[in-house]
Amino acid sequence: MKIFANIEGTDNCAVLQNDLNTVVKWCQSNKMKLNVDKCSIISFTKKKNRITHSYTAQDTPLNRNTTVRDLGVLIDEQLTFRQHYEYIMKRSRRLLGFIFRSTKDFKNPRSMLSLFLSLVRSISEYCSPIWSPYYNVHIENIEKIQKKCLRYICYKYKFGRTLNNYSDRLSKFGIMSLQTRRARYDLLYLHKILHSSIDAPDLLSSLSINIRYRMRVPKVFTLSVYKNNTSFYSPLVRMCRSYNELVCGSKDTIVDVFNNKFSIYKKAVTDHFKPDVLSPHK
Repeated sequence: MKIFANIEGTDNCAVLQNDLNTVVKWCQSNKMKLNVDKCSIISFTKKKNRITHSYTAQDTPLNRNTTVRDLGVLIDEQLTFRQHYEYIMKRSRRLLGFIFRSTKDFKNPRSMLSLFLSLVRSISEYCSPIWSPYYNVHIENIEKIQKKCLRYICYKYKFGRTLNNYSDRLSKFGIMSLQTRRARYDLLYLHKILHSSIDAPDLLSSLSINIRYRMRVPKVFTLSVYKNNTSFYSPLVRMCRSYNELVCGSKDTIVDVFNNKFSIYKKAVTDHFKPDVLSPHK
């Protein structure tokens, strides 16, 4: 369970503490034991003069953390997700090493690639619409995981002479780069929010649809001016901006997030990213 509030003063702190007391009282009334040691506080802010109120549960002060794990995603107080990047890269490299050691006798390169796609790539893109990186250093560091796997496969099965660069290897095995797959997931997630496939009414109400049709460069979603990168690259804003760029830049591919069924929309989005994959491996 998460209890949250917008804290702008001590009055807001008192309201949040009262909400916490209500939860504690409910647990006691229903004879549910609350493990206070596993409860923690985190404040999401970039302000230097932050409000650090001491909250309690069952008369015990709660620990204040700078990073929390929520459904497998590490979230820090400034929403940079840097610790999550380090976590998935460390875990992916460890699993990739396990695959290399366990597949020395494999004769089919596709078998090794299947292990990578199921065990490693799934980790490196889990919940990517939430934490998708926007700095090149993080994008490249995460991409190195797949680059290393394809480079090893090409060396092991003697494809190296004909597949000298990353794009050729992607084309050879018929897969997308991790960055492209994250962009594709963003657009698919936007469709699910708009059509309430995901129960997120707050996200749906945050979307601002442009009703000014007579524009030189039409944009489906209206975006504000953002003061920092955290807001500019926030998940919902990033998804809307990607869709605007897709609609404005694609003349041949029809991608309609409002009227197309998900299966049709998904195919159109995938076709848009197909130049990244030229010819699947046979």
